[in-house]
Amino acid sequence: MTPLPAILLVEDDPGMRRAVERVLGPFYAVQAATTVREALALLSRPGLEVALIDVQLPDGDGYALTRTIQQRQPEVDVILMTGSSSGSDENLYRALEENAFYFLYKPFERRVLLALVERCLRLKRERRAKEAFSRQAQADLEQARRFQHSLLPRGTVSALGWKAEGRFRPCDALGGDFYQVHQDLRGSLVFSLSDVVGHGVSAAMVAGMVRSALDAARRKNPDPVHVISEVATGADFLSAPRFVTLIYGQLFADGRCRYGNAGHPPLLWLGAQPAPRELSATGPLLTSSLASLNRRVEEVHLAVGDRLLLYSDGLFEARDAADRELGIPGVAELFGETRDLPLGEALDRLLTELARHCGGRPLEDDVTLLLLERTSQAEETGC
Repeated sequence: MTPLPAILLVEDDPGMRRAVERVLGPFYAVQAATTVREALALLSRPGLEVALIDVQLPDGDGYALTRTIQQRQPEVDVILMTGSSSGSDENLYRALEENAFYFLYKPFERRVLLALVERCLRLKRERRAKEAFSRQAQADLEQARRFQHSLLPRGTVSALGWKAEGRFRPCDALGGDFYQVHQDLRGSLVFSLSDVVGHGVSAAMVAGMVRSALDAARRKNPDPVHVISEVATGADFLSAPRFVTLIYGQLFADGRCRYGNAGHPPLLWLGAQPAPRELSATGPLLTSSLASLNRRVEEVHLAVGDRLLLYSDGLFEARDAADRELGIPGVAELFGETRDLPLGEALDRLLTELARHCGGRPLEDDVTLLLLERTSQAEETGC
């Protein structure tokens, strides 16, 4: 049997105390006290929900007792009572100052007291339900966040004379970006980086669908022409204004990089030249209205030591305190400064410089980086 909600009644007038007990007793577990001292002794009783407190008590006042209850038992709501009609505005002001739930003038009607206590308890139940829902939602988001991160490659991937490493920094618990690196059994290392417009839960859900479509296409045929065309024509869930940008490509042991860029920011190629070179988009972004458009594929040859940087727009659109974007030229300059750093350190340096540029301003979009490097010799897969 569920115990009755406990009500603490602090009232030194015997007649008023008995009247309140008769009204509330059938529905609640009323615990009566006549002084502040007695009331404080009852505060630790289990199940205490509401306190009805007279403003004037033999050993103190109800306002100070309310303050103490708020400090010791913040979950207990207080209803203050007074039999004095003088200074009514001041009494109400004091009650509000002490964060009391309500203020009653004695004598009051039976139905008023019952309705007030029931309303107080109903609001408490609703508040607790909302808090429980919020805690569960946060737990679900954290679980989803961990799952999303678990799908990303861990550490450095090494295969066929290439190395790849990435970073993922969502601006919310979940992000709409993802990157992948896989060794294809038909003789290439395939890579991709995708950015769903927006961020948060809805963007993460779309990203999951894009990832599934991409994986299915890649398993049939890893060639970029096939993969991007398959994703573009099969992504009927990408209706306006939802769209996706995608870079997908293959790396071969002879140094070739064959890639398609569907509306994504340009790759940055850091080779022997002093500054990184931009490799622009090869076709429009992915959305249902553009599904039938032709998409071409480009091929470049990287020398040993050359690097390619893939990134989402959250990187170059990040703003400083003066509302200035970092910009793609700014990203390219920073990328060039990481030439002699190992892949992981280079990525971390870019994120450090991004944070310095933002100057404490939170990210407004997800930031994802994928750095590819051609090494001097083929290595066993680390996928």
